[in-house]
Amino acid sequence: MPVLATRIDPATDAFAANRSAQLALLAHVRDLEGRVRQNSARQAERFAKRGQLLPRDRLARLLDRGAPFLELSTLAGLEMHDDDGKRDAAGGGNIVGIGFVEGVRCLVSASDSAIKGGSVSPMGLRKSLRAQEIALLNKLPAITLAESA
Repeated sequence: MPVLATRIDPATDAFAANRSAQLALLAHVRDLEGRVRQNSARQAERFAKRGQLLPRDRLARLLDRGAPFLELSTLAGLEMHDDDGKRDAAGGGNIVGIGFVEGVRCLVSASDSAIKGGSVSPMGLRKSLRAQEIALLNKLPAITLAESA
């Protein structure tokens, strides 16, 4: 494979400043993603009392252990509708991503019923539709997890 030539000099102050700024922005995004997960995880006790698994736990059981999982649109609808971007960050109210199930790359989705009972927000609907489009364009099998009884 050919080497791509570049004029970027990682030893410059400008490079270091840009890198630092980008890492700070990435840390902020990761923090916001963590808030969505925390919002869902707050319902763990309620789900356990009903003998149910949280949606992310169900998803983890479906996906091949140790295989990569690329979650998509994690911040859909951030600071829109009832999503305050803080305690009530919702991520569109669903979990969508590309992962492996029995060695087959698939697009998987699950309604996050731990967030607002799984109700669909307008951006959550757009997130689901975009996920279906990605599955069609990439000829990926799509799996939707249903709630356990």
